Order: sequence, then C-alpha cells, then structure tokens
Amino acid sequence: MKLLVKLFSIAVFILMQSVALIAQCTLEMKGTVVDADTRESLGYSNVVIVELQKGAATDESGNYIIKGICPGNYTVRVSHLSCESKDFKLEITAGLVRNFELPHSLNELKGVSISAERQKDVPTQAVQEITGEDLDKTRGSSLGESLKGVTGISELKTGSSVSKPVIHGLHSNRVLILNNGIRQEGQQWGSEHAPEIDPFIATQLTVIKGANSVRYGSDAIAGVILVEPAPMPDSAGVRGELNLVGFSNNREGVVSAIAEQRFEKIKALSWRLQGTLKKGGNTKTPDYYLKNTGYEEENFSWALGWNKPTYGLEVFYSQFNSSIGIFSGSHIGNLTDLQAAFDRDEPLEQSGFSYHIDRPFQRAEHELLKTKGWLLTGTTGKFSVTYARQYNLRYEYDKHRPLNDALAALNLPELTYEITSHSVDLLWEHNSYKGFTGMVGCSGMTQGNTFEGRKFIPNYINNTAGLFVVERYRKNKLLLEAGARMDIRELTVYEKENGIVNSYEFNYQNFSGTTGVIYDVTKNIRISANLGTAWRAPAVNELYSDGLHHGAAAIEIGDTSLVPEKSWNAIVSAMLFDHSRFAIEISGYYNLINDFIYLKPVLPPTLTIRGAFPTYRYEQADATLKGIDAMVRYHLTSHTELHVRADIVRAFNEEANDFLQMMPADHFEYGATINLPEWKKTKSNHLMVSVNQVLKQYRVPDEADYVAPPSGYVLLNAEAGTILTFGKQAIHLSLNVTNLLNTSYRDYLNRFRYYADEQGRNVSLKIKVPFQFAKKN
Repeated sequence: MKLLVKLFSIAVFILMQSVALIAQCTLEMKGTVVDADTRESLGYSNVVIVELQKGAATDESGNYIIKGICPGNYTVRVSHLSCESKDFKLEITAGLVRNFELPHSLNELKGVSISAERQKDVPTQAVQEITGEDLDKTRGSSLGESLKGVTGISELKTGSSVSKPVIHGLHSNRVLILNNGIRQEGQQWGSEHAPEIDPFIATQLTVIKGANSVRYGSDAIAGVILVEPAPMPDSAGVRGELNLVGFSNNREGVVSAIAEQRFEKIKALSWRLQGTLKKGGNTKTPDYYLKNTGYEEENFSWALGWNKPTYGLEVFYSQFNSSIGIFSGSHIGNLTDLQAAFDRDEPLEQSGFSYHIDRPFQRAEHELLKTKGWLLTGTTGKFSVTYARQYNLRYEYDKHRPLNDALAALNLPELTYEITSHSVDLLWEHNSYKGFTGMVGCSGMTQGNTFEGRKFIPNYINNTAGLFVVERYRKNKLLLEAGARMDIRELTVYEKENGIVNSYEFNYQNFSGTTGVIYDVTKNIRISANLGTAWRAPAVNELYSDGLHHGAAAIEIGDTSLVPEKSWNAIVSAMLFDHSRFAIEISGYYNLINDFIYLKPVLPPTLTIRGAFPTYRYEQADATLKGIDAMVRYHLTSHTELHVRADIVRAFNEEANDFLQMMPADHFEYGATINLPEWKKTKSNHLMVSVNQVLKQYRVPDEADYVAPPSGYVLLNAEAGTILTFGKQAIHLSLNVTNLLNTSYRDYLNRFRYYADEQGRNVSLKIKVPFQFAKKN
C-alpha cells in the first residue's frame, strides 16, 4: 500500500509539472511535400516527428501542419506510398515553415547516393518495425524479448533465460529469421533452442506477419523477422556508440560497442566492428531464486564494404557464443518427486544468488560468414548474388556426470551437435516500367548435421532449392502484388542399426503463392489485404526425436510418417490515423493449416536412468488459427499519449474437434506516455507507465496436460528516459522497471511453468553514448 501511495504521489507530481510546462509546447510546423524529381505535390504523405510520435498527413495538395510542438531537436520522418521514406534532422525553436522533397522510389540510375538501393517494398501483409528510441528500450534483451512489444507477438520460454518469438500462435520452424539478409540456420528445433543472434547488430527489427514463403522460402507459415544492420557508412569519418546495461534481478551486466568508418580518400571502402559481452546470475522470483539459471554471452561481428556507383561488394562475419544454465528444479530423479514438483508452489531445489553455471547447461556457438556482390544492369535494374556459410556447434550437459569416475573427471558433454550450412541466393530486381516493379530469384542450400554422444537427432544432409518471381504495380493510391515460388527439399538421414549405417531419403516439393493489395482510401485511412499459401516439410526432430530433450527437460518422440504442412493464410489490416490526435491499427487473420504438426503430452511421465520427465509425441491434424491484433494510440494532450493493445488468438484442432495446446492466452496492454519539454542540458524527456494483462488460457483440451494452465496475471511496468547534452556530446539514459509490484505469476507459454514462478521485479539502467571523430584519411 505504501508503494502504491508513493507511485500515486509521483504520478500527481508529474502531471502537475506537465501542466505547468504545457505552455512551452505551442509551436507549430507546416509546409508541403513534393516529389524531388517531378516537383509534383505528394498528397497523402505522412510527416511524423519520431521522438514525439506525432505528425500529420498531407492533404491532396501536399500541405501539412503539426501543432503543439515543444522546442527541441527532432527527427522528422517523411513517407509516401510511391516514394522512398526519408529522415530529416531539425531544431525547432520557433514556428517553422519546412518543405520536404522525397526521392521517387522507382528512379532509374541517378548517382551514388541512391543508385545502389531500391526502396524497401511495403509488404501487403501486416508489418511492424522497431527502430530508434523504441529499439533502444529493448537493448540488453534477447531477440525474443526484444520483439514481445510488437502486436501479435508473444514469447515462448523455457525457464527464465531462453525465449523464442511467437507470431499468431506459431513459432520455431514456422517463423523465419533473417540475420542481415541470411536465413538463420542451426539446431532450431524445440522451445529451448533460442535464435543465436545478438540484437545489438541491428538498427531495425522488422516483423512481417502472415505467410511469406514466396520471397523468403518455405517454412514462413507464420511470418518473417528481419534483423537489419544499418547500411555501410556513406560519409567519411569514424562514428559509433557504446551501450551499457545493468539489470537488478539477476545482477546482469551488458557491454556492447560498435564503430564504423568510410575512408575519405578511398571513398568506396568502409568498415564496421561490433561486440557484446553479457553475464547474468540466477533469476529471482518474488519469493525465491531459480537455481542454475545464469548465462553468459560473448559476441562480435565485423563488416567490410566496397561500393561504387554501379557495383559493390560487402563481407560480413559474426560469431555468437553462449553458455546457459538449465533450471535444476526441472530435472527430477523419480516419478514421486516429479508429481510433488507439479503440486508444489515452490521448486524442490532452491538456492541463493550465484553466477556459477553448473550442470545441466548448454553451450552454443554460431558463426555466419556472408559475401554479397551487386551490379546495376544498366538502367533496367540491379543484380545481386549472396553466398553464406553458417556453422553451429552445441554442447548439452546432463545434470549428473557419468558413474565412471574417469569419465566424470573429463566433464564431457553428453551430446554434441555440429551443423554446417552453405547457401547461395541470386536476385534480379527491375526498375519501374509503366508502374510495374518486381524481382526474380533463385536460392539453394546444402546442410549437414552430425552428433556425438547419446542419440536424440540422427546425422543428416538437407538440400533445398527454390525459384520465385514477384511483381508489384503502383498507381496513385493503389498497390497490387502477386508472386509465386517453387521449392524442393531432399532430406537424407543416416541411422546406425546393428552396426550398419542405413540411409533414408525424404523428398518434398511444393508451390507457394501470394496476392495482395494496399489502398489509401483517404489521406487518413489505409487498407491492406493479403492471401498467401505456404508449406513446411517436417523438421528432422519431428521425424526422429527419440529420448530426452535436455534443455526442455522432456522426453520427445518423433514420427517418420509425418507429411508436410500446407497453409492457406489470409490477413486484412486497416490503419486509421490523424497524427495530431490518434492512430488505430487493426489486423484480422485466418490461417488454415492442413496436417499441422504439434507436440501432444503423453501421460503419465516417463522414468529413465537420467530421471523422470514429462513426455510428448509429435502428431498431425488439420488446424485453424484465427485472431485479431490491435493497437490504438490517442494524444490526450500535445505531450501526453495513451495507448491500448490487444492480441487475441483462437486455435482449433479440426480433427479432434478440440482446442490446440500451447497457444497464447488473450493479452492486453494499457499505457500512458508523457513527453516533457527540454530542461537545461536534457532533451527527449519522457515518462511511461504500462499495465500488461494476460488472461487465463481456458481454451485447452480437457485433462490433456500434466498441469492445468495457470491463472491470468496483471503486471505494472514503468520507464523514464532522457538525453543529456554536454556540448556536442549526447548521453542517452533510460531507467526501466518491469513487474514493479513484484507479482508472483506463471505464464502458460513457459515450459517450466510446471515447476516455478516467473521473474520478479527487475530494474534496468541503460546508457547509450554515441560518438563521432574527425574525418580520417
């Protein structure tokens, strides 16, 4: 109660100060937006002040006006359906008339600055980007945690340190992740194999929701996540930033830095270097620590670029290294204790705080080498070729060492996976011809996996190839899109049986298609729709799993008779916005998946020599998933914004006439943000309070799980941020608190909800220091 009184008092004080300062936020900016080449007015453009998240749409004559602006330095983002979006840096100290010019996205060869890049095509599926200050708020978090603020995205967790993004109820191999344009490949099966990607390499995270197999390849039934670094620097000088993050709950510390340069005398040459160190200890719930939940990361990447007006070459290399402790309370010795763990409010095993990582744990290494070359094909378009090699090494250590003392002393992993992938992509993008733009491409990959130790997944070779074409037509307020793709996949599995190695081949091929539309009904209303088909061949773990899945603390059983999934996906989105007052985004989707593959609990648990574990079997059934994502933002005043978010998924097993398991519960978020004027050496001052409400998941099969779904929960979160300026040096500061009231709860999408509560209160301090040095020869 005392805490609530303090929070209420602080909130009242902030509101009073805001009212006192509102008189300073009366400036306005107005002007016109025109095409940089034709000089024609661009009606229905968007002019947005990024830091304030407010703006206006131009009228039919290209005129706009934004009112209620506080003095300060801002980024103004100007966009139009047929043009390339552009950011402008402005200092606003008085009323301002500012006209903007946008380069047309369909220009032919013009010069160094735009000749190498086409406009990023606007997807006809629902899409959301995390950039700038929104991305800064996620720094220090994993990729899965960074994306959970996106509508339609939830988080599949295994304990407190492993998470994967879930799009519209689907995850793992149904969600493609592209790291710097390369499809992430590794041991991606299961909930505890999180993407081995350092989010610090990205300046933008993009989520495209809905079937996306035509452009990105088979498996993209749920959608695609793009982890996008900034383009190589195009101006001389050395620049970069240092990020420091600290978390209170598990006493985690994060250090990340990036530096880059384009040479002044050798203008075509540029470089970038980035690295991250992360270390955290045992996670604490409101009442106890989770034993052996520490983790460590050591990541780095580098890039070289040689870019001329008509051709270029870039090389990128990244390495991700992690050690992750597996919660000790999930590995239990006998059936009686396992049932007791299901029934208890607290884990059987507890401990105090420690950074030490003991058995059971995982150690993973992921390497990516990418080489991309591009060449302008006269004035008609651009050709590019990309080669990538990925290497993934994973060690899994069981809770108990071998009984043999000599073997135990070696402390070797019980299971080692090693997977190497080579891929090649060819792409030709053509410039505008009578309103049409498009691309045609092909891709291929060969992948080999080997293991040592106890068998869970066999050795295999996986070969894939695909050919696709996509065309888009733009005219005035209308954009139409259509595309088609053909993919083949050949999987060869090697099994040792009675001392003889036998091989088994699985051949799959299928067609994917997409058609979509975007229409600007008025300057304040945009509607988009997409109908797409996608397919996914069974992953090797779904075919051949046989035994203890170490990180998930579960027995999993595959089925070699599984057939490919086939998806029919429809998604319709609407955006209604008056940037000075409100913005509404809502998407509805329907996904019919024939032969949907899912993990079904097999009761009772299984007792093995390594302990007692829940057991699951891969099965198939026709399924439907449908739902709604919605976000509403409303400017209560010129500096106060309210927002409401809703994510609703309904998933049904059509053959069993029952619900599907492990689907997200209904999720709602309510928040308020106050943007304060500059004060002395500070700018971009803001305060935010949000409430996350997750309802209990009642829509599950009756008595088909080891533990019933947990109760719903409500979490209070808060954030404050500012930018300190010392001359030309800026320091970005952010203080965040999650689960501020230290609420005890369990989440249905956490595989370890059987054993323990979720993380308690967590306070984080984030510091970003950008830097720039004088130009160097």
